Amino acid sequence: MKLPSTLPHRPARPGVLAASLLALSLSGCFFDGQPELQLPGYIEADNTSLASPVSGTMAQLSDKEGQLVKPGDMLYLLESQPEQARLAEAQARKQQAEAQSKNLSKGARQAELESLRAKLRYAKAQLAQAESNLKKSESLLKKNFVSETQVDNDRTNVQLAEAQVEDARAALRVAKEGARSDEQAAAQAQTVAAQAGVAQVEWLLQQKQVTAPVGGVIQELYVRQGEFATAGSTTMTILHTGSLRVRFFVPNDLRPKFLPGNQVAVEISGCDKPATARVTRVSARPEYTQPMMFSQELRDRLSFLTEARLETPAGCTAPPGTPVGVKVAGVAAKAS
Repeated sequence: MKLPSTLPHRPARPGVLAASLLALSLSGCFFDGQPELQLPGYIEADNTSLASPVSGTMAQLSDKEGQLVKPGDMLYLLESQPEQARLAEAQARKQQAEAQSKNLSKGARQAELESLRAKLRYAKAQLAQAESNLKKSESLLKKNFVSETQVDNDRTNVQLAEAQVEDARAALRVAKEGARSDEQAAAQAQTVAAQAGVAQVEWLLQQKQVTAPVGGVIQELYVRQGEFATAGSTTMTILHTGSLRVRFFVPNDLRPKFLPGNQVAVEISGCDKPATARVTRVSARPEYTQPMMFSQELRDRLSFLTEARLETPAGCTAPPGTPVGVKVAGVAAKAS
């Protein structure tokens, strides 16, 4: 019977077509006395690709491919001589800015204060002398021994001496109080900027010390010691510990046997005993290869992508990509 051309058509995804067809071929008629049915699948795991945060030559590579690492373990170091020099320069600028700010926040040194006090005493003595000369001139003016001009000159000298005293007092007061508030604020701002410069170079140095973000096994190295690592380029990949899982396709009529939480047995080539895995996910979307009306027979041909996390390795290793068979309890394999 030819199906109408107007039936809905949903193309199959290429990545799952082969596994789906093989699963469908195993879900037909079963006979007593045959081995348990096995659904074909493969091992998969989570991988983390590490990218170099900054550019630099690989100066030290601590680990090799296949080595187990823990979170926080040092993986590699990039060459950092230029950054070390920049850090020393930034720290020197910071110390200079802090010293300048501290100096402006304090008053003048004791020797400077003594010099200003001496100038004030001198100015006072000059004022006393000028005042004495004015008194004498005013007394002699009454007796017509001096002119008015002389008295006016003496008065001017007194005023000049008074101004010098006030100037000496102001200089001493400023020296005791320290620099002006705006100068102190500018010095503090320079200190903050210098501290930020040190922090920036320290951060850059930290980026050149790369640690393991996750625990697992180093799968592949893309940059070797002595080679140049470009910022953003992948340097290595890490296979996550405990992330091995089985991906397989379950026919629609067997789907109730593989609900999330159910335990399944997994046959791995080279292992004496089956490994165990626990179902963690069943896809909500069925996979099929051609447009079809969903009769009872055709419904059983649908398959669902299923994942189960491996719980025991059965005493042997199973790297990602290894083909496996997932046993279907109570269902015999069909006769060849």
